[in-house]
Amino acid sequence: MPEAVKGINQILLFRLLEDAETETAVKLAYQTEHEVTESKESDSVVTKDGNITVPGALETEISATSILAVGDPMVKKLRDAMRENKIVEMWDIDKTVPNETTGKYPATYYQGLITEYSKNPTAEDNVEISFTFVPNGMGQDGEATLTAEQSEVVQYKFKDTTAEGSQA
Repeated sequence: MPEAVKGINQILLFRLLEDAETETAVKLAYQTEHEVTESKESDSVVTKDGNITVPGALETEISATSILAVGDPMVKKLRDAMRENKIVEMWDIDKTVPNETTGKYPATYYQGLITEYSKNPTAEDNVEISFTFVPNGMGQDGEATLTAEQSEVVQYKFKDTTAEGSQA
């Protein structure tokens, strides 16, 4: 029986294109959801044999929502990239099942612009941030490396019960 893909296994990683040689892509902490929308407009042309449909260009838009993590530097980078029209790289990774041979995960890679940033601080809830990303061209399917650090950005390591400065 087929198994459903769980949303928790679909994550986004980001990096400014200008940082590609020196920095690893980063996952925003506390991602709650994202949506990839692909669409094409079409025109109908009347012919003597009936209408034919002429497809337009593919348009993609990706929206993402996260709970703002204290001191998350990627949030500022993405907001600044939007303001300065900097190209952002983004990977949409499915970490459900890695390739047994390569250890990499199925992913779609995009380059494009952040076109919208929203911050929603309510009195009773955590601060929520949202981004809209519009890729240049079409996303490219492939496989992406996903380090443990990228995959579990908000996880912490085990600590003993003793004071950190003491020797047990």
